[in-house]
Amino acid sequence: MSSPAPTTRPLRALRTALVLLVAGSAMLFGGCVSDLAAGEAIDPSSRPVPDGGTRTPSPLSAGPGGRITHTGSSQTDPFGVEGYLLVDGESARHVAANAGLVTMIGVDGVMVSDDGASLVPEPDGSAEAVAEAHARGLRAELLIANYDLETKDFSAEIGSALLGSPANRTAVIDQLVDAVEEGGYDSVQLDLEYLGIADAAGLTAFARELDSALDRIPGHGPDSLPDSGTLTATGEIPISIAVMAKASPADYLAAGYDFHGLLASVQRVVLMGYDQHGPSWSEPGPVGGLPWVRASLDALRASGVPGASIDLGIGAYGYSWPGDGSPGTTLRVTDARAVAGDRAVFDPEQGEWTATLEDSTVLWWSDEASRNIRVQLAKDEGLHGVAIWQLASAE
Repeated sequence: MSSPAPTTRPLRALRTALVLLVAGSAMLFGGCVSDLAAGEAIDPSSRPVPDGGTRTPSPLSAGPGGRITHTGSSQTDPFGVEGYLLVDGESARHVAANAGLVTMIGVDGVMVSDDGASLVPEPDGSAEAVAEAHARGLRAELLIANYDLETKDFSAEIGSALLGSPANRTAVIDQLVDAVEEGGYDSVQLDLEYLGIADAAGLTAFARELDSALDRIPGHGPDSLPDSGTLTATGEIPISIAVMAKASPADYLAAGYDFHGLLASVQRVVLMGYDQHGPSWSEPGPVGGLPWVRASLDALRASGVPGASIDLGIGAYGYSWPGDGSPGTTLRVTDARAVAGDRAVFDPEQGEWTATLEDSTVLWWSDEASRNIRVQLAKDEGLHGVAIWQLASAE
């Protein structure tokens, strides 16, 4: 199944709205723990390996700028759990509330300007979130997105303007490297969405050129410390990429993802296993149902991405489809539960909750029970880990 058209996906498009919602409410993390903390804790201590053994945690140490650096080999990495963070005045508290459940905070982030030639600065509060993450032994990853603040959605045009111009790529990479170095980030994630086949070569070039530029940060090139035999040399700042779920290798390539080229520079691929359905682009259905997730994962692996390089993206939110046909909304898990009441039903096939209200409004949401099923799926499939979108929309 191909992803929705560029004008329709509201969860990622409602970045600003969610930030305002969270900032204006003391309910989210104030008197209660997060949705992540409310369920069974994710065990980051081990994951399956091809030889049937287990992976044990690698020691972490503070590097330049407070960065967290691996000192072990790739065979000893823990099961990765990235929690995405929409930066607001409560970001440091969100990090603290989930510190025992995640191994990395994905800070969202910097955005590419409309002309594709520069970066929009990070939101206020990013530095505090990174500092809190490092103080608690967590990595901090900086996201870069082709997100249009005016339309409040990802922009294919911004993506093409960046990727299709060598001059724009160089200018943005220079600014991005500065942001990584000044912010003390441990890695970078490319969150460039709604791309097409015409963008594939530019995306591969951007990843390659960024990888080379990050190596120039003092103390973080591949030659900065003895080679540990890992995919990412000790001290190197790795790159990951978030990809929209697709049904086949051909669909991934059509969306601009040439994994044979990208994997030379990208160490981790985050499969966004959410937004299968949403109120502005589809009939009611699961946020990211298990059959759809499995099919997208199979297609990603068939595209040449090894399981050990994949993080399974998990939604921690819900959607409503009003019975009167009015615009639907994005729901926090607590809100979905409160609205559904005793009408809530868990769908074991999809691995999510649903409810049909008295006025025919339909709800679907993904909570800690949904998350735990997908964490187990990731472990069973020998994946690197999971990535949860996003901490503040959970309970």
